[in-house]
Amino acid sequence: MEENLKWLWYAFGTAWVLHVLYLGSLLIRTKKLEQQLQNLKALIEENDRKT
Repeated sequence: MEENLKWLWYAFGTAWVLHVLYLGSLLIRTKKLEQQLQNLKALIEENDRKT
């Protein structure tokens, strides 16, 4: 019985690590998209000023 609980905790811990890694990747992608959006807005504003 105790052996099964050990494996259950390993699985539980692994699931939490995967969730944290996934959330971290979402945060990184969100920051990259926000930066790209800011760059695009700057390019549009610059283009509007030229015309």
